[in-house]
Amino acid sequence: GPGGLEAARVAALRGHRVTLYEQSERLGGQFNLAAVPPMKQEYAKALQYLHTQVKKAGVTIELGKEVTPELIDAVKPDVVIIATGAAEVIPTSIPGVDKPHVATANDVLRGKCTVGKRVIVIGAGEVGCETADYAGERGAKQITIVEMLNDVAMEMVPWSKEFLLERLRGYGVNILTSATVTEILDDGVVFTRNGKRESIRGVDRVILAMGARPVDHLSERVRDKVAEVYVIGDAKKPRRALDAIHEAYEIARRI
Repeated sequence: GPGGLEAARVAALRGHRVTLYEQSERLGGQFNLAAVPPMKQEYAKALQYLHTQVKKAGVTIELGKEVTPELIDAVKPDVVIIATGAAEVIPTSIPGVDKPHVATANDVLRGKCTVGKRVIVIGAGEVGCETADYAGERGAKQITIVEMLNDVAMEMVPWSKEFLLERLRGYGVNILTSATVTEILDDGVVFTRNGKRESIRGVDRVILAMGARPVDHLSERVRDKVAEVYVIGDAKKPRRALDAIHEAYEIARRI
């Protein structure tokens, strides 16, 4: 992702011999998905810039290769920077979350499943609202966002948030705040709002956009093998890409 790319770029510019390992066959992590929703295509340029700068700095790139303790034993690095990102939260406590018409926002943005015509998005953070925008652009005719908090897209800057909400209004998106989903049905959801039990039916796609959790399965397994181990970006705590890039820069500048 952008944090790992920035850490590799800065470390290489400072004279370190850097190898960047990526488990998938494509650099960028979830930043690739950030460029998918409407009006977000500029993100792809930022990612391409980082990719180009990493190559110019002389970083060795290993795609399709997972870093394991065994690989660390073989390579014997002086420093390991872990930027393995985050995974979507899938609330197994909600009955019906494993039904076939339920998908994550990432699955939808990756094109792994169809959007559907009658859609419910659970979660109204930036990802949930942008996924609803994407669904509207893809032809969904009935879109409802269900959010347990009393406001939406609170992490967005005001002008960007208002522009996005204007687009959602244009698609007729219905936003329900202070509503907690308690069950996912075959054709909808059940939720509680103001102490009352309500439901929405006639739905063919339920999309989960309920936040992210850090993914770090490596740091504790290699701390006794490497002198310096750093966990950065979403692998440490999910947040904005700019925060991850800044943290990566500061870490790479210090080593």
